[in-house]
Amino acid sequence: MSKDKRERIKTRILILLVITCIIQLGIHWNMQTQRLPFHFISEIFAGNGRSTNLDVDSLRKTYFIPETIMVSISSSYWRLDERDHQFHKIWDDIRDNYLSIIFRQKPDKILPKEQWDTITGARYIRIDFDATWPSNVVNWLIEEKPSDTKSFEGIKSIVIAPQLDVNQAVNTLFVYDGNQIYQYQVNIKRDALPKSYYSSLMDEVSFSNRPSLRLLTSVSNFVSNNDIFVALNSGKGSAFSRINMVIPREIVLNRTNLENYSIQDNILLDEKESLSANYIDSSGYILFTDTENLYRLYNDGVLEYKYLPSISPGQDNASAAFKQAVTFIEQRRHLVGEARISLKSIKKENNYYLMEFDYKLEGVPVHFVSEKDSMISSPIIIKANSERILECQWIIRHFSKIDKPVYYNIDFPDLLNNQIASSYPEILENKDNIFKRIEPGYIFERHSPESVILLPNWIISTDSKNYIIPLLRKEG
Repeated sequence: MSKDKRERIKTRILILLVITCIIQLGIHWNMQTQRLPFHFISEIFAGNGRSTNLDVDSLRKTYFIPETIMVSISSSYWRLDERDHQFHKIWDDIRDNYLSIIFRQKPDKILPKEQWDTITGARYIRIDFDATWPSNVVNWLIEEKPSDTKSFEGIKSIVIAPQLDVNQAVNTLFVYDGNQIYQYQVNIKRDALPKSYYSSLMDEVSFSNRPSLRLLTSVSNFVSNNDIFVALNSGKGSAFSRINMVIPREIVLNRTNLENYSIQDNILLDEKESLSANYIDSSGYILFTDTENLYRLYNDGVLEYKYLPSISPGQDNASAAFKQAVTFIEQRRHLVGEARISLKSIKKENNYYLMEFDYKLEGVPVHFVSEKDSMISSPIIIKANSERILECQWIIRHFSKIDKPVYYNIDFPDLLNNQIASSYPEILENKDNIFKRIEPGYIFERHSPESVILLPNWIISTDSKNYIIPLLRKEG
């Protein structure tokens, strides 16, 4: 055998030995954290693709969305939600053509919140949010630098009142932050919707076949601290779909999903190689930990996360904390299917922000209760500061519509005189009830079956109890 041929054989053997050593080392690392060796080999050639680079424009359109847009003429109201094309037309215009201006512009007037009822009692378009959005979060989302101009602390509601100024080039806006009301005269941009659109919209919706609403406290003896709107004549009714809700198949807690790395890929993402696993079939959960992070996934689809080291007071920055929270959510949002995740509240605590997020489907709330008799709470609760997620509890469910929407009766008199009177007369008899909500929606429990069909219901919440009453299909 020639010398060159022997050298080539030696070289190939050495290469093979090096590859074998790398694989052996990878197998050793994986076995130390209860992983299969095959996954390590596949990782040499492919990543998980879940490291999301946040696109602010996409987040703005996904999260910064009103709960409702109400059109008012005197004491009559018409609701626009995410299913209405006018909802998106109005919000796109206000978000893109007005918000950046009012952040830079000094308000013409600052009014006490006691005048809110007076302002919202005329002809106007009112935009309401579930949460009071902190100003610096809104600045980040609309990519507007904070201004030195004294302005509102946040945005809870916006009112557009075109009739207050006859100048067709100027529109009047009011911003309510929960504490005060800020009035602005805004010059309308050339590419914005004309003022005539807002003026004519009120007449247009009043002649449509959409349900006409009234304030609950104006048509009943019910007491509420919230603006609850009910339909006295629902017209053709409101359309709702049946919803299929399941624990996402990728994270169902079983040996198969662990051995093929489905749970690790969808929950741990890029951290999966650094976390050790602890799972006993009878325990009902799996634990993934390292020196800083703890993930616990339960067999009912609940994910808990905790950052283990103690934290020191950090920079007080709501927008950075919100970015941490939505990064965590967006990397796993594919698990929830057709549902939209909506910010319910954001509050400053000692050294972090507490954020609550809810599910919605086509603008309709999907409420969560931990147990049958529990009060409604949020399925996603996150604590975060400017640097990281500190804690999270997430009731992970996948939602999908089953069929085409069907029209249901949402007449408040029918609900009151028929369904409430026959099923829950105590609602009428208890004069001490403070009502938090009376609205159509869906609801589910933490311990619901792994797969369940959700039907639309009346969700009635007082300060002490929830009442769930099925919506009835509209006759004819």
